[in-house]
Amino acid sequence: MNVYDKNSPEYLGNGHYKIEGHEFMSIWAFKTKHGIQPNNHKANGTEGKELGAKTKSFHHSKPDFGSFDNVFIYHLNELEKYYGI
Repeated sequence: MNVYDKNSPEYLGNGHYKIEGHEFMSIWAFKTKHGIQPNNHKANGTEGKELGAKTKSFHHSKPDFGSFDNVFIYHLNELEKYYGI
């Protein structure tokens, strides 16, 4: 299992990667970009579990900061569908 981080060539920004031509983002990064609230550990964890049950299109990344060793990053299309964007 690859764990992407800020030193990966796929890195576009914190929680945002381009992997094999496809964009992937963490829920935090996606919600920050689109101004979606609440954007906190509790809400994002719940939503991540729901999204993870619906898709197999995800990877792991190490956040640039914070207390998590790694988080899921989801295909941009899956995030847009889930959040209605």
